[in-house]
Amino acid sequence: MKTLIVLVTFNGFELTRNCLKSLSGLNSSEWKIAIADNRSSDGTPQRIREEFPQVSVYELAENKGFGFANNEAFRRSVQKENFDFVCFLNNDTLPSASALEKLRNDAQENSGKLIFVPKIFNADGTDQRTDYCFISHREFFKNAFRSVAGADVFLHGKLKPFTSEFFTNDWVNAVCWLMPVKAFEEIGMFDENIFMYYEDQDFAYRAAKLGYTFVLDPKAAFVHLGGGSAKNVLSRSLQHDSSQLYFYKKHFGKRGAMLSRAFRATRSFLRVIFSLPRIFFSKSARNNAKIHFSLFLFALGILKFKK
Repeated sequence: MKTLIVLVTFNGFELTRNCLKSLSGLNSSEWKIAIADNRSSDGTPQRIREEFPQVSVYELAENKGFGFANNEAFRRSVQKENFDFVCFLNNDTLPSASALEKLRNDAQENSGKLIFVPKIFNADGTDQRTDYCFISHREFFKNAFRSVAGADVFLHGKLKPFTSEFFTNDWVNAVCWLMPVKAFEEIGMFDENIFMYYEDQDFAYRAAKLGYTFVLDPKAAFVHLGGGSAKNVLSRSLQHDSSQLYFYKKHFGKRGAMLSRAFRATRSFLRVIFSLPRIFFSKSARNNAKIHFSLFLFALGILKFKK
């Protein structure tokens, strides 16, 4: 059984280097690694080729986002050879060969419409929740009035037993997904209209409609360091909110778009109001107020955002 591992890079060579070193224990005849590089400026593609000649590196002509890069590495790889499984893996992870082999064994031994994912830890050894549930529109809007921690309770929900060995939730973010190649093609790959954020939720939502289930194996575990590819906090936030608007409009039409705008306007208005008493003596409060004021204007359609 041959498995393709797909990573996306945008600068950050050291993160990618550590990830690839963690994969060195895999059997090279059964596991192939393909990297799509989104026009890195730090020499990442060249340095990967020099240090890891066995890895296929595809330098993309322009940065069209995370989803497009994953799709492109997948497309180019399956044109060259046949694969049974594909594993989409973040380059800011420290995976173990045994964890990925466990996931593939899970996929081989359990038939059906299943996408296997590992248990994820932070660098300090604490749990990192990567599983989520599809919340109702009512709870989604009510999250505008909750703190980040309070909203997370509803966004994550509860991890449920799938079998005596595995667990499941409605969807899991794309830190690491392993599935049959045919499953990725049937679900329709990543939506390339989404530059960053919500591409995994969009994929998962479409997968659920086709009867697919995300299955978490706690015996397959590794570290996700985390990080962001956008330039700064405001850029990341605007990109996130832009992708949220696209997702809700795509799947729920005009009502979905109105819901997204109402949620974001309410959330950011409240964040600005709550920051006001502290802006005179707290730099973080001032920065938070500035960011959410921009997000509030974006939600109202006054401020435009370009990728």
